[in-house]
Amino acid sequence: MHWLLTLDTHLFLFCNRSLVNPFFDWLMPILSGSDGAKTALVATGIAIGIALLCFGNARARVCVLMTILIVGSNDGLVCNTLKHAVGRARPFVRLPEARLFGQVGKGYIPPEFNAQGVNMAASKGSHNSMPSSHAANMFAATMALFLFYRKSLRFMLPLALAVCFSRLYNGVHYPSDVLAGALIGSGYAAAVAIALEGIWQFIGKKWFPEAHARLPQLVPNLPIGRAKPVAGTGAAGVMI
Repeated sequence: MHWLLTLDTHLFLFCNRSLVNPFFDWLMPILSGSDGAKTALVATGIAIGIALLCFGNARARVCVLMTILIVGSNDGLVCNTLKHAVGRARPFVRLPEARLFGQVGKGYIPPEFNAQGVNMAASKGSHNSMPSSHAANMFAATMALFLFYRKSLRFMLPLALAVCFSRLYNGVHYPSDVLAGALIGSGYAAAVAIALEGIWQFIGKKWFPEAHARLPQLVPNLPIGRAKPVAGTGAAGVMI
């Protein structure tokens, strides 16, 4: 395990210090939502979501609602619970050589060991590091959109990876934090989508047959609920 922690630290310092350049110093805080960028990005997302809810088709509306449910519950329930359970200190808490938003050592908090030898400073407020909520939320949104619109991956995956890198560059997460966040976010999104699709197939057919007939699948790219072709027919049930 020691070599994994050492590798994690070395990869962090490489991204955080060795790749420093003026363009990244400007771009990476924006990708992380600093300096008012988060407000602008959230406002843009809300505007797009409202437009799709008002003027989009059934697929677009279900996609928006499911993405909101997945990202909201993932951030507030899953990630926050894990952060407090793991209690890992952020890199800038433990590493005085770390750059936090471009400044070496800014925000460094020296260890505060109690009688049991536990570093109390590591668990204060936003100093919990594992997993990365930014990574989890971005990959949860990426997976949710991918399940509805395959081509969205061309835009969402590079954006999600860029946000993950910004967390390393800005000094607030280790590589393992963003990797864990990405796996948790994408896995959680897939699990919720599968669960909701299964519930819809059971409840929709039984209690809302008319609505189910109009919307036979909540998530179009899941195999759950698809009509099985009759022997000797094609996928659409047409004789071949």
